Amino acid sequence: MANGRGRFGGRYLMRLLGGVAVIFGILMLFSALTRGDLFGLGLGVVLVGGGAFLLKRSGRTDGAREVAATRTS
Repeated sequence: MANGRGRFGGRYLMRLLGGVAVIFGILMLFSALTRGDLFGLGLGVVLVGGGAFLLKRSGRTDGAREVAATRTS
């Protein structure tokens, strides 16, 4: 039981961090574009990519069960 609750809270934390990272990354990209800052552009891309990865991972429940369910039907 405790393990299931931990996963539940972890998913929401990953969604929160992923959403914040994507928003800050987009803002950093626009800011770096206006200033012509190459380092800011790179960091913005990394933040958007990392945030998107966290958002994608937060939606998974049990990958093995999902793959098995989709292959049998």
